[in-house]
Amino acid sequence: MKRRLKFSFLALIALFFAHTTSAQNDPYAIVGVWMPSEGTAYVKIFKEKGKEKFHGRIVWLKEPLDKNGNPRKDSYGYEILNMVNLRDFEYKDGKWTNGTIYDPKSGYTYYCTIEMLSNDKLEVRGSIDSYGVVGRTDTWVRMKNE
Repeated sequence: MKRRLKFSFLALIALFFAHTTSAQNDPYAIVGVWMPSEGTAYVKIFKEKGKEKFHGRIVWLKEPLDKNGNPRKDSYGYEILNMVNLRDFEYKDGKWTNGTIYDPKSGYTYYCTIEMLSNDKLEVRGSIDSYGVVGRTDTWVRMKNE
């Protein structure tokens, strides 16, 4: 009985790791709609046609209008909704690298890497240096119904 329980437990663990690893080896696993931890926006990540590059577009805002009823804009006056804020990511060694992330609040663009933690979670790291030493990491969650 103990042997059977041990075997079942080990099989379950192996299945979990196989499932997680398969997502990390699929460059298209990142494609979909994701919500940053603040919960104020959804970003749709897509593959560029004809190229092996991935980008992200803001497709939903919790507050799409400003206090005057106009579409919310970034610090340069561009509308935030439908803005491409993730650019030029390439898949390599289980990560999406060489991309940038634009922060509409500050108006700054940062170096960025994305790593898949599970099928439904991304770790997004924006940094001021290309090595990712000085920056901030956020966890994004996949939106199921989008």
